[in-house]
Amino acid sequence: MLKIRILYVYFFLFSLNIQGQNVALNSFVKSTNLKHAGIGINVIELESGKTICKYNEHLALTPASTMKVLTTASALEIFGKDYTYETKVYAVGNINQSGVLDGFLFIKGSGDPTLGSQYLYESDKKSFLTDWLHAIQSAGIKEITEGVKVEQEPDCYEACSQRWILEDVGNYYAPEIHSVNVFDNSYLLYFKTGAEGTTPDIIKTEPKVNIIFRNYLNTVSRNAGDAYIRGFPRSQEKFLYGSLNANRNNISIKGSIPNPPSFLAEYFSNYLIENGIKIGGKSGGTQYSASEEDMILTKTTSKPLSEIIKLTNFKSNNHYAEALSYSIGREKTEVDACTFIPEQSISFISDFWKRKGIDSSGLAIYDGSGLSPSNALSADFLTSILTYMYNESEYADTFYASLPEAGKEGTVQNFLKAKRKNVSAHIKSGSIRGVQSYTGYIQKKNKHYAFAIIVNNFTGTRAALRSQIETFLLNF
Repeated sequence: MLKIRILYVYFFLFSLNIQGQNVALNSFVKSTNLKHAGIGINVIELESGKTICKYNEHLALTPASTMKVLTTASALEIFGKDYTYETKVYAVGNINQSGVLDGFLFIKGSGDPTLGSQYLYESDKKSFLTDWLHAIQSAGIKEITEGVKVEQEPDCYEACSQRWILEDVGNYYAPEIHSVNVFDNSYLLYFKTGAEGTTPDIIKTEPKVNIIFRNYLNTVSRNAGDAYIRGFPRSQEKFLYGSLNANRNNISIKGSIPNPPSFLAEYFSNYLIENGIKIGGKSGGTQYSASEEDMILTKTTSKPLSEIIKLTNFKSNNHYAEALSYSIGREKTEVDACTFIPEQSISFISDFWKRKGIDSSGLAIYDGSGLSPSNALSADFLTSILTYMYNESEYADTFYASLPEAGKEGTVQNFLKAKRKNVSAHIKSGSIRGVQSYTGYIQKKNKHYAFAIIVNNFTGTRAALRSQIETFLLNF
């Protein structure tokens, strides 16, 4: 009888302890705005591997930009932190004594997302053009008979995920991805707006791109404008919808450059002409493959992967994330050039983590950035990746540093800022329509945790949900 009483007291106390640990969890999942939502939560103590709290942790949900945790961790493990991209410039043909290249310049890429990137090079983003010009001049070339050619995938190539939604494609955050990318594959479109209810005038694009714009914009009162660009990949015709603020000069929106290889060929050709190099023939994209007989004039090497993944996660940069996934598909799989190469990397990534003991059977991935609402993974999968990268990866410090510190920097500079109490957290956020997610590392009372929270189809405001997630993280 005494033993039964002791056991009863033990289980009663154990029950109280579990309930105490889950007060924050229960409060969160029972919120009115989450009544119809899909929720996945997992929190792991990193030192012990103990699960602190969980809720639907194996449920596959749309992760939005927390997908970038998988993409950047995979790229770092597969290529290493010192991996760099190279873009090479070749002279194809013979150079005579008069400095005439009887042939063409050929630019070959490796998928570098950072060539001319404003995020890494800021005001010096065009310095690679100067370097290329100097290399051409040093080779004695004064004229090129057949123009500038840039490596390009065949016409059947799908330049972005078919699972992206129409309202995103054409905007800067839904860029095309190619073996040669430039200027973040984006442009600024400038307008001058008049009185409310009028159609804005298009002034220019920067850089100059060859696009036909169908302008269906109108003007509205100040601070109410919401304009966007739509258009199929590689198409030179784009459609402008929505509204801009009235009575503004040089107001701009940002779009995705169609067919970046062809754009770069024409852009660099014009740059050479402006600097005294004669260009004949037609410049554009090509499926030419460089041979040993072709002369390498110069090459541009990117920053190391450690810097690229940090910017990917800090800025939640879709272009960089898609390029990383492209690189995995291009280098590690048998590429079908008529599909979207990042999608081809998914089976390799899934098998890669499976070999490391992480269950990837529930993955449904269609891009590297998380932009597609068709993507699905679980909170348990994300915390498994985070735990591996923290405890086992050779690049643990590099990966940890790639996640911005909450309340201070990146896309989470305002998250946990007002409510932080002796808490340090490095977090990747994610949000698309109907989705809010956070994942990363949090330190409380000298304990370190990996966590993932994914919420789909919530009601109410996003700001209210973010506040609730903050409260949960501070009190779990």
